[in-house]
Amino acid sequence: MQIEIELGRGWWWRLLLVALLLFTGLALLGRSVTPSGGSLLTPAEWQLHRAERAYSQELGRLRDEAENLAGLLNRIPDPVRAGAAAERITQETLEGQPSLELQRAALLQAAEAVRLWAMGGGDRETAQAALDDTIRLLEGAP
Repeated sequence: MQIEIELGRGWWWRLLLVALLLFTGLALLGRSVTPSGGSLLTPAEWQLHRAERAYSQELGRLRDEAENLAGLLNRIPDPVRAGAAAERITQETLEGQPSLELQRAALLQAAEAVRLWAMGGGDRETAQAALDDTIRLLEGAP
């Protein structure tokens, strides 16, 4: 049994057009995901770029958690919400960028102070001072 496939006249023009569109799409995709500078990056530069992106993402998460703690501190004491927030922060601060270790420790301390205040075991001023220190550290981070 034989099968014959006729491509017709000018089939290679269509193939050339498809290849050109494919390469153009790949070039546009590469341009959109390449960091500023637009040049090829070495593996070390890609590692640095990934580390910088992870750093900024973690710093953003830490800042969001500090804002959540400030919101809890400005409300009527709620031990359940404060306990849940402190537990979440405890889990999130177990690991991360080494350069943010000090900020993670300060946030964890502030979360514990807010939890103690909400449960009636500490005063609001201590929790506020711990949170202020954390916010200062997070704002000082680049």
